[in-house]
Amino acid sequence: MHYIVRTLLAISLLTSLLGSSLASSTQVYAQEQSPLTIEPFKGSYTAGMTATLIGRVTGSFTAGENVVITVTNPNGQTYQNGNTPLDQGGLYSFSFKLDGAQASVVGTHTAEATYKSLKASTSFEVKEKPTLTISLDKTTYNLGDMVTITGKVAPRILEQIEIKIYGVNNTLWKFVPVNAEEINDDGTFTIEAGELLGKNVNPGKYRVEATYADRLATASLQFDVKATGKAVVGRLLLVDQAGKPMEDVFTGQQVLVQADVRNNLDQKQQFAYIVLIKDADGITVSLSWLSGTLPPSESLSAAQSWVPETTGTFTVQVFLWDGVASATPISTKVPQTTITIRE
Repeated sequence: MHYIVRTLLAISLLTSLLGSSLASSTQVYAQEQSPLTIEPFKGSYTAGMTATLIGRVTGSFTAGENVVITVTNPNGQTYQNGNTPLDQGGLYSFSFKLDGAQASVVGTHTAEATYKSLKASTSFEVKEKPTLTISLDKTTYNLGDMVTITGKVAPRILEQIEIKIYGVNNTLWKFVPVNAEEINDDGTFTIEAGELLGKNVNPGKYRVEATYADRLATASLQFDVKATGKAVVGRLLLVDQAGKPMEDVFTGQQVLVQADVRNNLDQKQQFAYIVLIKDADGITVSLSWLSGTLPPSESLSAAQSWVPETTGTFTVQVFLWDGVASATPISTKVPQTTITIRE
């Protein structure tokens, strides 16, 4: 009997010890959030830009009380020592210009925030003052041409390039932002600004203005736009009935061959929008058209439908004539594209 009692006591003790051990081994400890934070709004800046530090007090605080900010350059020189108040949520921000001999030193800068007995620090990169160059694929364009801009920035930081193109009478024709992700690692970029068609496009001089990194780097140039022919047809698009571009096209599916058409004359004129489609062997599989009237010096969007019956790769061309019967071209431009039809 004593043996059984001792055995039961031993089992009970062992179970208790194992349970305690298992409980301690699976215990999870929550990581405490820092009661004071600070971080740069951007990871890197260039000399001359405005830098911003943001942070928060997550513990006990009083709105309106100041957080002390000090900023030091890579040489150990403190060039910012200021205060910024906490808002009702315990948030704060502190902005300053990276100019002057100490603030514009290239390298890693350190910032420290102090609130009562709390301290936090962070760092950010300052790079050399930026430069920007741009160029065009042509100096003179015809109405209907695509304008392509190439350029380079240095240094490359996570900032977009803003490009504005002004047309006749200083009217804004295009605003073309170049996102940071579209800039290559070496700082180069290429972007299509758009076709020279539409309501605000007329022959004359155009001006391109580009800015980068808080407008610290700027570049500008000019180009000419001329009218050739009585009318012009723009780049072809393959769209569905809702006007959305079609990437995958299947047999039996309706495709709209769409393009902008502009009247280069200051009087209305008749036109025929003719769509010719050939297969890979050059055999015509579709020939269709639509006719209409172009308003004076205006553009409109024309579209002709096609329902492919077989698979393969096809070439699509568009001709702009004054009519099907007379067959006189009013545009010297014959745009074309290819389309692959799947089953």
